[in-house]
Amino acid sequence: MKKLLMKLTEINNMIKNEELLRQYAPAAFATTPEEGRVSDRYSFLPTTDILEILQDEGWTAWSAQQVKSRTWSKDHAKHIIRLRHEDLNMESFGAGDSFPEMLLMNAHNGLGSYDLMGGIFRMVCSNGMVVSESDFGKIHIRHIGFEAKQVVEASKALILNASKVSEKINSWQSIELSPRSKKDFFADAAKIRFDNPDASIVQSLGTIRRPGDVGDDLWRVFNVAQENLIRGGFRNGTTKRMVRPISNIQKDVKFNAELWDLASTYSKG
Repeated sequence: MKKLLMKLTEINNMIKNEELLRQYAPAAFATTPEEGRVSDRYSFLPTTDILEILQDEGWTAWSAQQVKSRTWSKDHAKHIIRLRHEDLNMESFGAGDSFPEMLLMNAHNGLGSYDLMGGIFRMVCSNGMVVSESDFGKIHIRHIGFEAKQVVEASKALILNASKVSEKINSWQSIELSPRSKKDFFADAAKIRFDNPDASIVQSLGTIRRPGDVGDDLWRVFNVAQENLIRGGFRNGTTKRMVRPISNIQKDVKFNAELWDLASTYSKG
């Protein structure tokens, strides 16, 4: 397999070579589907084949993780790989400390299609965000009837939509929220992850973790909520338990996309 990986010294858990990719997401290198879990109609498509197509389009894998489960084989479990494009850096993207990325999600146990979606990575906090389908687009690729052109088209669409997402972020940076609107935003954000969140959870979602996030603009408020929602680290006032970081891949993607949509709603006044 071609070299897929680049060095990003600023990012924790970075993938520097194929061996580390195998360590973080061994299922990406599956050579057969999980036995007994797929039908005769299932067409096996290795994740590495998709990565090679994306590399030819200028994308490079730099981070990966996969689901840990007692039920599924670790060699076939759902996994997610983050990729950067050579033409989409922080300078060209024009959104401060953030840059766009592509997320590839797949499993080799018959439990889902390939998903290619757009995301944003924020360097200052090493946080990855998933952008709503309506802004970056999302491509489902079925294992049955796969065509390489689907991946190429998804890659080109994401690159074209990057400028639209950058403009949206710049717009959010110019929208000042009132104290009441900020409180409402954190309350609405809490409902994405928690059932009937109490006042302590809402307050915790508004906790600022670094000086650069101090401010009332929608982009800063969104980032504060996103980091706290995903990373946890505060006490649930109802259960009295510490809120853990989101480790489930599907929940991470779901919560991020819903929070992005929430911020889009607030941007409309």
